[in-house]
Amino acid sequence: MYCQMSSMVPEDRDLTWSGSHSMASEGGSSMAIPQSALWTTSTTTARMDTGQLSPISTGCDAPVHERVTGATLPPMIHSATSSRADSWSTTYSEDAEAGDAEQETQWEHGPDNVLAVPKIEPSDDDKFNMNSIKEAPRLVSPAVNGRRNVTKQNRDKNAVVCEGYHERQIWKSGREKAEEGTRYDSTFGFPRLTRDLEQRMKRPLITLRPIFPGVETPEDIVFLDHYMNYVSGVLTVESEHKNAFKEMLLPMALQNGGLMHSILSMASRHIDYDAPYGKKILETHPKVSLASLLERSEFHHTAAMKKFHEDIDRERKNDGNGAEVNLSVRYGQMLCLLIQTVAEGSRSGEHRVHLEAYKHLIADNPPSDSAFLVFVTEFFQYRVFADELIHSPDMHKPRLALEDWAPWLPIEPARLIGVGDGLFNYLCQITSIRNDIRANVAAGIDPPFNYQLIYRTVPIYKALDEWQPHWPPGDSRDRVGSLYKKMAWVYLHRTIHPPSSSSPPPPNPLHCSMQRLAPTASKSQFVPQQQPMHTPPTDRPNSGHSTPSRTDSPPPIRLPPHHDPGLTVAVEECLDIIRSFKPSDPVQTLLLVPCVIIGCASFAPEQRERIRAAVRAVRGYTGLRNCELVLELLEEVWKLMDVGDWARVWDWQGVARSLGLDFSCA
Repeated sequence: MYCQMSSMVPEDRDLTWSGSHSMASEGGSSMAIPQSALWTTSTTTARMDTGQLSPISTGCDAPVHERVTGATLPPMIHSATSSRADSWSTTYSEDAEAGDAEQETQWEHGPDNVLAVPKIEPSDDDKFNMNSIKEAPRLVSPAVNGRRNVTKQNRDKNAVVCEGYHERQIWKSGREKAEEGTRYDSTFGFPRLTRDLEQRMKRPLITLRPIFPGVETPEDIVFLDHYMNYVSGVLTVESEHKNAFKEMLLPMALQNGGLMHSILSMASRHIDYDAPYGKKILETHPKVSLASLLERSEFHHTAAMKKFHEDIDRERKNDGNGAEVNLSVRYGQMLCLLIQTVAEGSRSGEHRVHLEAYKHLIADNPPSDSAFLVFVTEFFQYRVFADELIHSPDMHKPRLALEDWAPWLPIEPARLIGVGDGLFNYLCQITSIRNDIRANVAAGIDPPFNYQLIYRTVPIYKALDEWQPHWPPGDSRDRVGSLYKKMAWVYLHRTIHPPSSSSPPPPNPLHCSMQRLAPTASKSQFVPQQQPMHTPPTDRPNSGHSTPSRTDSPPPIRLPPHHDPGLTVAVEECLDIIRSFKPSDPVQTLLLVPCVIIGCASFAPEQRERIRAAVRAVRGYTGLRNCELVLELLEEVWKLMDVGDWARVWDWQGVARSLGLDFSCA
């Protein structure tokens, strides 16, 4: 077949097939269609040279003879056995040909007999202004029943779209969109931000729930930050980055809301808003105010006490048969309450309520955690011993401090001084001797320091002489140990030298003899003059003018009867050690107790001024307001020194009671 078809086509002719036709597949054979080279070439060239469709072309692969005149088309041979009618076998009627002839486009032939595409010139109608185009109004298609489908009547229902499309949006008018702060560009329809929307976008869109119990407001964040970065690092000599207040107390507070309220309440009472630190807090936190901080502080205190009493009541009702109460949390709340009284500078003895509660609770129900037990024991017991340095004893109540007290577990590592090393036990024994001497003075026994008390003093002095601090040599805490050792000696010396009943009464300040301290070769040693200084008599009349030497002379120093120069030396050595510490040294926490005892033995004005500076340094480092009460007591004792009231100077606990001062000096 292939050979017969090839013989029917001349050598100078091509056989061209339409791209949309193929061989018949129904059993019939199609005859070969001879075409001239001109037809084939011109048609192919016209399609390839134009590069685009004719402006009146339909875009489909239609035969050329449908659009051109019959004179330009060569004769075509149609197969009688074609399987279907197509564009190659189309039959035109006369009417159709007449209609097409009227709408024919006049095509021109190029020099190579190729149909040329006519040039399209723009008409005047094509010139129009884009700005004159207006957006067509939204068409409302009528429903089947002839009524208009108004979308505004049910916006939620009509906004439902199919799955896979944009999430549904409720139709809103332009006024509603403008009120919401979103406007849409008229050209592209993109949302355009307005000033109101930009301001709202700057605000936090998500409100987080509190992550810690009790920490709910910006004021709470301020209190918690103050506790973690300040309070927890100034109550012990540990590092500010690693201490028991952070590692033990804070994790328990995250599990118990009552303890968290106690911590926040204590931290809030510790802030002094009149100091530069407190003013800086108000400046750096614009969301809070002084009124809001004070209000939130009172809220936490009330909530903490409520939780504290609820736990106690629940324990009484359960009577050991119900759910166990977390005693570690109770100890933590008591500790916070104790610190709060010191931070506020309470002078009514509130701290002793918590110390007594600790003594009763620790005897029957110590904490189960050994590390927490060591921490609580040292912290409370330090303040139990120090409380007797200020508090006047009550004969009708038992003492909190015991001479033979011993810790349940070895206190390691030591965060304070005097508790685990046994030094405060000696102070407790000295206080016992002082109480007995006070009782002898009140009973009129002379001398008040009798043989029995002397017998008890000797082993105390021997133990103090052998006591050594446990800190490494060169450490600042090692120097604090030496300071406490000398302080204990000063306390013992002042205790066993009370004023006797045979001592002369306080002299008149206008007619009294003065004693001066003269410095020796030693820098800190002063030797008092044993004889009082009297003005020599003179026959010269009084001119009413004082000499410059008398005007420029320092104020006189009054010393107690039978003053020991060794006491002055010890006081000077203690003051030198205190001055050696930097204001930012953590041992400032431990210097308030020595300031009380050394201050009550400072007779010279220079010594008193150094004590004032030391107390202010402790106040600046710790932020505890009980330092102000210490200065108030010392100022009164120094006034009594100046007037020579040595009986009251010796009994400074009685002076504190007369002033209404009952505070913790720790």
